[in-house]
Amino acid sequence: METALAKIRPHTSSSLPHQKTPATLLHALESTLTETHTDRTSTAYFAALITTLDGTLQKKDTALGDGDVLPAVLYLLALVVPFVPHLVIQSNLSTLLSLTAPLFPSLSDHAPPLRSQLTLYSSIFCTLDRSQLDTPAVRQSFATVLQLCLDNRPKVRKRAVDLVDDALSNPPSPLLRHPYAERVAEWMQNSLPTC
Repeated sequence: METALAKIRPHTSSSLPHQKTPATLLHALESTLTETHTDRTSTAYFAALITTLDGTLQKKDTALGDGDVLPAVLYLLALVVPFVPHLVIQSNLSTLLSLTAPLFPSLSDHAPPLRSQLTLYSSIFCTLDRSQLDTPAVRQSFATVLQLCLDNRPKVRKRAVDLVDDALSNPPSPLLRHPYAERVAEWMQNSLPTC
């Protein structure tokens, strides 16, 4: 995680807003962690980013341009979540889904933050246990991702397909087959044109 964050830090003076905003946000988060004498662990970054995301959404700051805060938060969250312990993600699942799942419709026209969201969800789906996969919010989010597998934009489509592939390849223990496998097969049959 530190290697990825180190690549972002120098961009606080960048003239490109999509580089400067995440770097500035990261600097602010790290300053807060230092001031509160909190170790810079993946869990600490995760908690700080979830709090920032919640605050951003409560302020209705949902602009999705290159220099806006919401895409920067999603980008950093997608970067940090793969390093967060699975139990932390599982215990914060309802918060995570309640903050991010409603963003899918507004992200559909903005490929970079949508790709960040898909990267975030890829990590989420690979950490869930069987009971969490049955919750309506998780099932609906997965259905949204399936639809993105048909997106016209190659990078978005690839990220969605990779997410589905990763999720199906990592069924919750002790299962050998993912509970969504049959659903995905049916969706593929219905979605792909017959030859």
